[in-house]
Order: sequence, then structure tokens, then C-alpha cells
Amino acid sequence: MAFFTWSDELSVGNAFIDADHKKLVDMVNKFHDAMSQGKGGAVVGIVLDNLIVYTREHFHREEVAMEKIGYPLFAEHKREHDKLIQEVQDLHASLAAGKTMLTIKVAKFLKDWLTVHIKETDQLLSKALAPS
Repeated sequence: MAFFTWSDELSVGNAFIDADHKKLVDMVNKFHDAMSQGKGGAVVGIVLDNLIVYTREHFHREEVAMEKIGYPLFAEHKREHDKLIQEVQDLHASLAAGKTMLTIKVAKFLKDWLTVHIKETDQLLSKALAPS
């Protein structure tokens, strides 16, 4: 059974946002799978690199869409994006500095953050992006 399962409950009803979120869920699952097989420490740096790159791409797509429609909650939404990027970069810096990382804690943090962000913040954005 997957660590993080995509469900209709996570769908925001916007094709590009849902596709990006599915990829992020898949990335978290790959990380968790590697960790479960005792490879977590070996792959955590690669996973965090990939996550940083893909998350920035996803956030950029959302932010362009928000700017295009003059989304009133843009600044707040962008702050959430910036905070996650910083937290993941901090995790990556800790790893690079040789600090031991609790890979289970990292996987749970990513799952929890994505779930809350999708169900709350991105649901509001999706409604604003929906055609009238």
C-alpha cells in the first residue's frame, strides 16, 4: 500500500494543478519506498534536489495563473510556497552538512504539508481559476 495515496478528496478540479500534485505525491511515495527498503539515507539528497526543482516549477505555474487573474490571496499563497521551499532547502543543507536526517520525519512532513496545502489553499485557488 502506498504511503501517500492520491484520491478525489485531493483533487482541486484543475487539470494542471491536479497533474502537478499527482507528480508530487508520486515523488513522496518514491522517497518513502526507498526509505522503507533501507535506502532512505542514500537517496534523500537526490529526492530533495528533485523535489526542490519540481516544487519550484509547480509553484511558478500556480503563481503565474494567480497573477493572470489578479488573485486576491496571491501574497498569502506565495508566502506558503516560499516557506515550503525554504524548509526543504534547509533539510537539504542539513543533509549536505552531514547531519543525520530522520527520513520518516521528512516523508511525513511532506505528506502532511501537501495534504493541508492542497485541501485548503489550492482549493481556494482552483475556485478562483474556474470559469464563471
